[in-house]
Formats: sequence, C-alpha cells, structure tokens
Amino acid sequence: MESKNAPVYLFIVASFLALIATIIDNEWLMILSKPMIIPSLFTYYSISDKKETSFELLAILLIYFISDAITLIHMEDSTLYMMVLDYIPYILLLKVVIQDAVRSGFCKNKFSLGIILFGILMLAMYFLLQSLMSQDSDFVFPIISYGIILGLYVTVSSYNYFKTGFSDAASFIFVASVFGLIADVIFVITNMVFNVKALTYIEFAFQIISYFYIVAYFVNRDKMHLSTELI
Repeated sequence: MESKNAPVYLFIVASFLALIATIIDNEWLMILSKPMIIPSLFTYYSISDKKETSFELLAILLIYFISDAITLIHMEDSTLYMMVLDYIPYILLLKVVIQDAVRSGFCKNKFSLGIILFGILMLAMYFLLQSLMSQDSDFVFPIISYGIILGLYVTVSSYNYFKTGFSDAASFIFVASVFGLIADVIFVITNMVFNVKALTYIEFAFQIISYFYIVAYFVNRDKMHLSTELI
C-alpha cells in the first residue's frame, strides 16, 4: 500500500515546490519540480488497480506534460499554443464523461439542472468576452469554442455526479472540471484582461489539483459503472 502511495507523495511534494517556485519566481526550483508532476501522476495511474488502461488519459497526461514544458521554456506568444493544447484534453474528457452519462441512463430532473448550469456558464462567458473585446479581440472566437467545450464538460460531469448518487469517480471528475474551469477563467483574465500576480498563483494551484482529480477519476471509473449497474 505504501509503495502505491509513493507517487502521490511525490506529486504532492513536486506540486508544493512548483507552487513555491511560482510565488518566489525561482526558475531553477521550477525546472526541478514541475517536470515531476505529470510523471508522478502517470506512475500512480500505472500501478493502480484497474481493468484496462485508458488511452484517453495517457494522451491527456502527455499533452499536459508538453504544455508544462512550453511554460518552462518561455516561448513567445505562447498563449494561443497553450489554449490549443489544453483544448484537446477537454475534448477527450468531454467524450469520456458523455460515455459515462449514456451508460448511467437518462434522468429528466438531472438533465434539466444540467441545462440550467450550462446556461449560467455561457452567460458568464458572455460577460467575460465583453471585457476581453475591449482588450484583445483576436482571441474572441477561440475562447468561444474553448468555453463551449469546457462548459459542456462541466455540465455533463455535474450530471454524472448527481445521477450516480455522488459516486467517488463522478465526484472526482466533477471537482476536476470545476477546478479546471476556475483555473482557465483566471488564465484568460490574467493574460488578456488584467494581470494580478496573486491570481496566477491560484490558477497554478487549481490546475495542478485538477490534474490529480482527473487521474483519480480514471482510477475509479470502473467502480462508478459497477455501482450504476447495481442501482
């Protein structure tokens, strides 16, 4: 059991050091700690008990590792590249949670709540775009596309959360989606509207937390389907 938890401990230590490096703006500490975050999660998933390996998760972790590497080498005009890279994992996650929703079955009340939530998220995106258009209109259409996919991902995750009776896996992916949503909203605000240092620390922390819960979801996903079938 302790050996299985070792990658989690490594993830916690690496994440904490990377966050400290962000706050004190220490590039060497960041270079030493940040590259360990995704590999530690990959190791945790690899040695966990599961029926089969999810190639969607492997692709997601690879893309996140590449995205983290881009932030370390300080590429010019990297904002658009980061958005494109992070767009792909959300498409993969949306695909997976839709599969879970289909498997768990249709519930009118839960579906109605999901529609309301999606409407609220789209309304929030509209107000965010209003602030952005006065600053940088070049990113409006990419953000609309990104926001719709992210909104659907959060909405379907919330549907699964309620439909499965708050199962562990559904809870994990719902938390991951909410933390990812908050992190991405902060990313847009700090990079395209106004830059507040403290917000970048929160964005970084929330993004790392979402990584962990995404992996925890895939580790426990089979159990969610089993509990759904027993209901």
